[in-house]
Amino acid sequence: MKQSLEIIQNQKQKFSSKLVPSMEILSLSQHELETLVDASLMDNPFSDVDQNMISLKVRDVDLDFKHVRKKQGELQEMEYADEGRNDLFEHVMGQLSSHIHTKKDEEIFTVLLESLDSRGFLEETPEDLCRFLNIKKTRLLRYLHILQHVSPKGLGAKDIKECICIQLSEIEGSSLAQHIVCSHLEALNTGNYLKIAKLEYTDVEEVKRALTLIRSLNPIPANGFSVREKTVFIIPDVYIRKEDSACILEMNARLQNKLSMNTENYELYKSAACNKEAKAFLKEKLNDFKWLQYSISRRAVTLKKIITFLVEYQAAFFQTGDERALKPLRLVDIAEQLDMHISTISRAISSKFFQCEYGTYSFHFLLPRCYEKQGEVTASIDTIQNEIKEIIRVEDKQHPYSDEKIHQLLEEDGFVVSRRSVTLYRKECGIPSSRNRKTIHI
Repeated sequence: MKQSLEIIQNQKQKFSSKLVPSMEILSLSQHELETLVDASLMDNPFSDVDQNMISLKVRDVDLDFKHVRKKQGELQEMEYADEGRNDLFEHVMGQLSSHIHTKKDEEIFTVLLESLDSRGFLEETPEDLCRFLNIKKTRLLRYLHILQHVSPKGLGAKDIKECICIQLSEIEGSSLAQHIVCSHLEALNTGNYLKIAKLEYTDVEEVKRALTLIRSLNPIPANGFSVREKTVFIIPDVYIRKEDSACILEMNARLQNKLSMNTENYELYKSAACNKEAKAFLKEKLNDFKWLQYSISRRAVTLKKIITFLVEYQAAFFQTGDERALKPLRLVDIAEQLDMHISTISRAISSKFFQCEYGTYSFHFLLPRCYEKQGEVTASIDTIQNEIKEIIRVEDKQHPYSDEKIHQLLEEDGFVVSRRSVTLYRKECGIPSSRNRKTIHI
């Protein structure tokens, strides 16, 4: 639902230099930019494709469907549905047939289903979906409510908590279980049934019966189904290879080489332009072509400048492939070093990828989040979180470390981080407190 995709996918609008600003060109991915170039080839008689670029090497295109590293320690793989698994889309659309009376009904339900993640939860916000579908929020929520109450129940919920509440809402006598899920999850996780009983003015046995009901429900609605994954075309903007101890950068110049001027058409139009309107058309289309060609060229120059700095700064990673070798880096640091505006850096690295011997990575991978103290960057947040995970992994399970103790152990290892930050990063990792780590979670 990116704004850039909305621009280039809207086929009702003609290609024009007024349509896509120069800075928008910088933020487009290779795949999005190619779509834009193709629109120019269709609409602008002076845009042409270099015939030498029609037969391309596989290396030039290099659509990577296998894996992309987005950030430290995270590997996103394309998931392929196992044969024999029921397709979630077909299963649900079959049930929704009685609610589909118009093409718009079908479009809304289709977009909702295609916005689900692999667990069956809604990835997009209602606001973004409303803008995309051009409908009011109240209307979207009506369709979402219908979707959430077909089989499997809870589909389209925002998280596990809402998913369980949706299922409980259809079960008679489940009001206590609903209250527990909505208001007392923390107490439930710690096994403090007496506290819940007091707050709900009931006895412990009733709480335990409610817990049994909650445990009988399905927290992941898409379990047992195959979810149609969005097809993502990953075309690297730069290839990086090692020669001895040096890194060699090879920019993907495919689009620069692809777009060329159709001089024959231009001369033909020029000779036939005998009135004011024809001359204005000639000037507009020529300016559109020159603008697009220049913008693509400037985009390549900016990307090369940025990736060259990133490769030099993160040289240890490119030599070893060890993600732990990545140094903390912020957008503002790059902007200061390259004398660019921070918004330019942000747009330039958005949806951009590089390919090296270790895999295909997002540019953002080279900018691990930083922990700052009194304005000074001390370590990447990913590094600190990994250290916290390791400390907790080897702790005595009968006497788990408090956040204060973890803070002390980190300082002994040279990581300057506050206890409050330790608590924050532990929670971000989904690790419970020391008291709750003694307890079996539901």
